[in-house]
Amino acid sequence: MTRALDLFSRLRDGECSALDELIADREPESLFLDFKRSPNDGAARQLAPEDNKNLSKAISGFANSSGGVVVWGVDCRRDNATGNEVADKHPLLDAGGFNTKLQSAISRTTIPPHPGIQVVSFDEPGRAPVGYVAVLVPQSVIGPIRSVVTNHYHIRTGSDFGIVPHDVLAGMFGRAPQPNADLNVMSYPARLDSRPGHLTIALGLIAVNLGSVVGERPYLSAFFGDFPQNLLTVQTPDRQSFSVRRSPIPTWSVVASQGVVLAPGATEHLCDIVMDVPIDRPRAISLECTLGVLGAPPKRFTLSASQEAVREGIARAQRGSLPSSDIVQLLPGG
Repeated sequence: MTRALDLFSRLRDGECSALDELIADREPESLFLDFKRSPNDGAARQLAPEDNKNLSKAISGFANSSGGVVVWGVDCRRDNATGNEVADKHPLLDAGGFNTKLQSAISRTTIPPHPGIQVVSFDEPGRAPVGYVAVLVPQSVIGPIRSVVTNHYHIRTGSDFGIVPHDVLAGMFGRAPQPNADLNVMSYPARLDSRPGHLTIALGLIAVNLGSVVGERPYLSAFFGDFPQNLLTVQTPDRQSFSVRRSPIPTWSVVASQGVVLAPGATEHLCDIVMDVPIDRPRAISLECTLGVLGAPPKRFTLSASQEAVREGIARAQRGSLPSSDIVQLLPGG
């Protein structure tokens, strides 16, 4: 029997006496038990928007965690003096009627609808129909459950329902989160004084991990077509961590050594590329790049400059300094 089912069974069988025990022992149950007070104590003819929102978040949050129980008819607030949560009874005016309203709303509060939810109501002794409603939300076995009201995936954190990204939840349901490598470009000045008769274009290529898990052994490769090999230089600032490989065909690659990782949010300066374009023969530039890390699909980019952009770059460089990124653009795909 799960902890959530145990709590629900205690409330179903023990009713108000069991509820009193849970209120007295509120804090240890916070991961599996949530108390809610209904506006106007549930007197509205239809389920109040606040109740609908609380139901939607609770189903999503408990389903995406280890399950739990929501009890309507109890107000729980944090005491400013002690920092502890204090629960007070505010019973529903018609527990049975509120039960019916909740059951009618359950299938519409999440995507996908969460199966296996149970609802029970019980009266305050001698005050029927005044009482309480308990809702059992089992742990999901069909995948992440999203709240329709908030449009978020929730998870139980302490005594609240936090928001979590879908890929983190997907990892909990069988698909591990993946690193997400992306390419940034560092632009150096385009120069006319590095190689006589040539415009020198220089760029630094930076890998960044936008994912939520570590990426191992980042790599970058590029196909540069008919650009002359002797006018293209590739070098890495960290030869211990990265190696540069050139091929007889027009490709080059930079591969990280064993043990090099890219932490979430971290960057690595993979390499610098230097391209020398003859001033008297301006030509287009196109480098079709592939970037990735182990265990994740690669991404493709193009570093591109038209012949006209190179010609304008030469003219601007003759008048003064300009960044290489004004000539060569980073474009998605390739």
